[in-house]
Amino acid sequence: MARHLDEDVQHWRKAQDWLYSTGKLSRPFRELLDFAWSLVDGIILCEVANFLHPGAIKSFNYRPSIQFMCVKNIDNFLNACIKFFGFQTHELFTATELLEVENFEKVVEVLSKLSQTSQAKAAGLVPFNCSFDNQELYHTLQRDAESRSEDIYSRIEDIFPLSDRTLDYSYQDSYQQESIYEDIVKIKQYRMDKPNDKRGYMIDELFETEKNYVQVLEIVITHFLDKLKITLKNEDVKIIFQNIEELKKIHEKLLQRLKLSIDNGGLNIGDCFLKTMEQFYKYGNYCACLDTAAQKIDELMSDSKMANLINRCSQESEQRFSLKDLLKVPAQRILKYHMLLENLHKVSPENSSLQEGFRIMKALASFINEYKRNFEQKLATKSIEERIQNRDEYVDLYAYGTLLKDGEVMLKTNNKPVKRFAFLFERCVLICKKSENSNLEIQVSLDFESYEIAEQFDPPGGSKFSFGWSMKNRVDILQPPYQILVKTSDQCKVWLSKLHEGYNMLRSPAHLQYEHRFCLNDFTKNTKCDGCQEVLSGVFVQGLLCQSCNLACHRHCKARISDCKKSKMMSRGSSYTNKDLPSLPSTSSFSSTGYNIPDVPDFHSTHTDGPPPTPNATSPPPIPPRVPSLKDGHGRRSIPSTPTSNSRSPSFDRGSPQHFVTIQADLFVCTKDYNGAPISSTFEPTIVLNRAEFVEVINKDHPMYWKGKSQASGLVGYFPSENVKLYSSQSVSSPVVVPSPTLRQPSNGSQLLYNYPWYVGAMDRNGGRMMLEPATVPDGCYLVRESKRGPGQFSIDVKFNFMVKHIKVVYSEGSGYCLAPSKTFNSIVELVMHYQRSTLGQVFRDLQTKLTVPYRCLPGS
Repeated sequence: MARHLDEDVQHWRKAQDWLYSTGKLSRPFRELLDFAWSLVDGIILCEVANFLHPGAIKSFNYRPSIQFMCVKNIDNFLNACIKFFGFQTHELFTATELLEVENFEKVVEVLSKLSQTSQAKAAGLVPFNCSFDNQELYHTLQRDAESRSEDIYSRIEDIFPLSDRTLDYSYQDSYQQESIYEDIVKIKQYRMDKPNDKRGYMIDELFETEKNYVQVLEIVITHFLDKLKITLKNEDVKIIFQNIEELKKIHEKLLQRLKLSIDNGGLNIGDCFLKTMEQFYKYGNYCACLDTAAQKIDELMSDSKMANLINRCSQESEQRFSLKDLLKVPAQRILKYHMLLENLHKVSPENSSLQEGFRIMKALASFINEYKRNFEQKLATKSIEERIQNRDEYVDLYAYGTLLKDGEVMLKTNNKPVKRFAFLFERCVLICKKSENSNLEIQVSLDFESYEIAEQFDPPGGSKFSFGWSMKNRVDILQPPYQILVKTSDQCKVWLSKLHEGYNMLRSPAHLQYEHRFCLNDFTKNTKCDGCQEVLSGVFVQGLLCQSCNLACHRHCKARISDCKKSKMMSRGSSYTNKDLPSLPSTSSFSSTGYNIPDVPDFHSTHTDGPPPTPNATSPPPIPPRVPSLKDGHGRRSIPSTPTSNSRSPSFDRGSPQHFVTIQADLFVCTKDYNGAPISSTFEPTIVLNRAEFVEVINKDHPMYWKGKSQASGLVGYFPSENVKLYSSQSVSSPVVVPSPTLRQPSNGSQLLYNYPWYVGAMDRNGGRMMLEPATVPDGCYLVRESKRGPGQFSIDVKFNFMVKHIKVVYSEGSGYCLAPSKTFNSIVELVMHYQRSTLGQVFRDLQTKLTVPYRCLPGS
């Protein structure tokens, strides 16, 4: 056994030595596990494939930050083995096996066969044989890997906490790159004849290195940019050089300011950086795109004509460093300033401007690191989006926030368990089926507004895929929950930790008396966090925005912010007056036989064919009278019950039997938004309430939390009693939804939608625009209209940023209603209810708003 073990050790060491001889493995490892981990991201394998056969893999991820990007890299290598190196599919390992360090002996075998290909021999590499495998060695390897698996799969922000990562930008990690910077920007001569003190030396160092840095920028622009832009495409020039010309102008101005300050004793050096601070933020995008620039240069160098041109530019520049090396100097320089200012501050007299200069430049270093990380997160989301095959073009994964975790899971519903790939975003869990070439098909989208964690599974001594949790629909209680299982207990803990992070993301901090209404937001301009006063960094969903008071903050700064000013103002001095309240229908509209208005269906008559009455297309229809109370023998009114989602009833069949529940209710009006935040297990479920909507209060047993039914959404649940005000104590009835046993496109039954305050009947786009366009109509106000040309076809008009947006509701037989195929609903009512709680930004990135105010709830409508 010992002899066999030694032979196997030699096998993996031979594979390691062979990879090292290609120049793509940076160093040999002592332990097998370390060697295995160096391959799991697929980068070395892809580079080796391209080394043996240039262009075998056209593009791959140089810095994969999530598992799925590693899977893509490994799949690219495996496909190249089949296409260019003569492998058969059965001879290869799978991406999952390498990711989880399973069957690693198969990886060694593949490398052995690759070393014996004609391409490897032509490159002068010595092949190695692998004829014996000891299973116990690799099983031990797999167990060791499982015990530390989270170290492999954890994303960058999990491995390096923010405090440790502030100055840990990747381009400073390499000793070789650091030596390039020192060689180019180092002091060649002192500005002073004899710097006789530490402070003088440090001032001299700051000025001279700045002057040398400006010269480097001049070399890049003069000898590379100006010459290459004649031959290269404009988009390639932009990718490689970014905004380097703009950076040169910034530092020429900074150099002038430094010279003037030093000539006057150097007492206001800190002010030079304070005045330039806003310009320094332009480094964020430059540094984030350096990897893309390097990939583009490698792509160009594969063409002999372009390679000769670039090499000739290097020779004429009289620099011994390549263009890729020179482009990294700005990223290294911008992260040096805080250290230079810190050292200068230590040996200088007390100087507040110098101290402030050090502070802002250190904050800038953190900003650049965060910008880089956020940029990589966006690239990761883009790589997922590109691989989804059944994604409608309007679905925008960026609206779900940043990716918190991804990995292989087992999905269980009523059917047998199946392996799937899960992506945990800040606002939803996306579960996909992975097919060939790393393509994805969305199976389930579990957004946090609609689904909650119902149960956790952590059995002692459980086997693989016995640990996990279930998620159930908050609204449709009859829908079976989804069980999501992972391999180990430790993995389950990490997943649940990230899940709770997502669920708590938009919740207002507990210490606040007046809550904020947070949403994830893209900030197009530099915006300071109201918590730490630093700039929100990144390229998408950089932070949180309060929809009420427009407060902005980092995700981790919620504990530092103060009360919502708008909520506070509303609770103190804003109370409803008669003119502010939405109008209720006049009781004179009722007759002794019920009601006699053509816009509201008669529930006690048989349905007659023919189109429904069409309201005026240019003005809102009158609010119909409420359905008359149906009293039981005890004098209590009965409300038709809302159907469950499995009734699948967007069509309103008047011939269907109706079911009623008896509820004693008072009518209240909401005076303060309530986001449905959990109260306690005693008061579940909660409901979302928007200002100016009516609520029927059912239970007032508790002084602080009441139970009621929202007239806007039809949902029943608990809410804080302080958020509503009594409007009428008369018995009133709820909006009516009549269930139908089949799912079909509604036509003549759409009259029943008039019972909802957001429905305005048949109308064209111009009519909806005229209703929502006036300045008195607030953002978030919306209406649903039926097409005049196609009965049963609906559109949603919503006001956002002072403009009216028109959204078509898509209907598909057998699937239901949707704005995008990834999220379907059984009825138009259910769709509207969902987007009253969830932002439309889940579907349309530039439409970050909920459906907040039904048009017919507006005063005077």
